Amino acid sequence: MSKRWIFVSLSCVLVLALVAGCAPGGAAPAGKEPVVIGYIGQVSSSAIKPAMDAMKWAIDEVNAAGGLLGRPIRFVTEDSKGETSLAVAAATRMVLGHKALVYYVEGRTEMNLAIMPKSAALYKQQPHIMVAQAPMGREITLPVVEQYDTYKFLFRDYVPEDSFYCGSVFPTYFTFFKEVMNANKLAILWEDLAWTLAWRNGLPDKGLPKLEDYAKEYGIETVYSKPVRPRAGSYLPILEAIAKSGAEVIFFISSWFTDTDVFVKQWAESTAKDIPVMLFGGTSQSYFFWQATGGKALGVCTAFSEYELPQGPDYIAWMRECKKRGIPVQGNTVLAYGDIWFLWEVVNRAQSLDVEKLIPVFETTVLTEKDRHYGQDTKVGGYVLSTLSGQCSTKVAPFFHSGILADPNNPKKDHPLREQRNWVDRWTIFAQFQGPDNVVILGTGNGTPPPTYKGNYAQPEKYKTPAQLRKEAGWK
Repeated sequence: MSKRWIFVSLSCVLVLALVAGCAPGGAAPAGKEPVVIGYIGQVSSSAIKPAMDAMKWAIDEVNAAGGLLGRPIRFVTEDSKGETSLAVAAATRMVLGHKALVYYVEGRTEMNLAIMPKSAALYKQQPHIMVAQAPMGREITLPVVEQYDTYKFLFRDYVPEDSFYCGSVFPTYFTFFKEVMNANKLAILWEDLAWTLAWRNGLPDKGLPKLEDYAKEYGIETVYSKPVRPRAGSYLPILEAIAKSGAEVIFFISSWFTDTDVFVKQWAESTAKDIPVMLFGGTSQSYFFWQATGGKALGVCTAFSEYELPQGPDYIAWMRECKKRGIPVQGNTVLAYGDIWFLWEVVNRAQSLDVEKLIPVFETTVLTEKDRHYGQDTKVGGYVLSTLSGQCSTKVAPFFHSGILADPNNPKKDHPLREQRNWVDRWTIFAQFQGPDNVVILGTGNGTPPPTYKGNYAQPEKYKTPAQLRKEAGWK
C-alpha cells in the first residue's frame, strides 16, 4: 500500500470521526444542539472576571475535545452587578430563558442563599443543577440533607466554614503566627457577612469553638476583635485602636469582596504599620495585589494562589498558561477552571445529560491525580489542579454536596481521602510581599497531625517584619 493511500485513508477516518463526534479528543460536531452552561456574577469585578475567563478557557478546551457527549457547550452569563435582587432575576432567565443545564453563581454567600429558593421553584418547571462557586456559608448546603427532594440539585465547589477547624487550616495559621511571626497576641478583623458568623460565634452543637477560643488552644490571645462591613472605605480608626491594643499580628478574615487593597494602603500609613498583617482571602492571592495597592502591600502576608508550586500533577503548566492569557490566579480561578472539567467527567460517567441521572454522579465523583484528562490547547490535566477534587458524599450537613477538606464526622481532622495527597496543599500556602514581583513562600502546610507550615517549598526563614522591609526599600 502506497504512503499516499495510507494518508488519504487516515484522513477519511479522521473526518468521519469528527462528523460522528465519537472520537476521543475530537471537536464537537457542528449542527448539534449546544448544551448551555451559565454563570451569574458581577462581570466587571476584578475578583470575578478571572474566574469567568478561566471557565471560558476550559469550555473552549472541552469543546475542542468533543464537547459533552458530542454536543458543544454554549456559555452564557448574567451580570448581577453585585446586587442580590438582580441575581435572583438572572436565575429565572438562566433556567427558563437560556435553559441552562448547569449554572454557577459567584461566591457571595448571601447571593446564593437568595437564589436557592427561586432555583428550587424553577426546578419543577425546568430541571437543572446550580453550583455555588467558591462561597463558604454553611447555610447553603444545610438544607440538602433535611430537604433533599427540594435541594438535591444544589452543589457547592468549595467547603463550609466548619472545615476550617481542621489541621490543614486554622491550626496551621496559629502555629505560623507563633513560630514565624513571633506573635502571641492577635487582632481579628471579620468581614461582616454570613460566612464569618460560625467562626465568630462558634458551633457548639458541632463541638467547634469561637475562633478566639480555638486560638487559645494554641497559646494565642485575641486582644482585639471587630466585624467590618465589606468595602468599608475607612479603616484608620480601626487601625489606631489595633495599635493601642498590643496586638502582634492582624488577621483580616476577608474575601474577594472586601477592599483589602484600601485597607493595606491605610495600614502602611497608620500607627499600626509595624504590626504584621495576614490576609485570609481575596485579590491578595495573586501578584495583581501589589499593583492594586501601589506597592503598599510590602510586608503583607497572605494565603497565596499565584505561584508555580506542584499543587497537582499539571498545576505548574496550568499556571504558566494563565500568565500567557493574563488571568490572575485566585482560589476561585482554580475552582472555576476545574468546575468545567469536573462537569465533563460527571457527564461522561453518567453517559447522560438528564439532570436526574447527573445528580447521583455529581454526589459520588471524587477525582485524584490518577484521573487525568487533557485539554487540547495546553495539554494541561483538566480539572486535576490540586490533589483532590469532588463532592463530599457523606450525608452530614453542611458537608454533603460541598467540596472536600475536613472529616464530616470530626471537622477538626482532615478528610480521610486527603491522606492520599502527594502534592503541596493549596489551603495553607502562606506568602509575603517583599517587593515588586517578589512574593516569598513562607509556608505550605501539610495538614494533620500535627499542624505545620513547614511543608515542601516553604522558606519560613525568609520572613521579614514590615519595618525591616521598609528600611531595605528606603521607606521612612
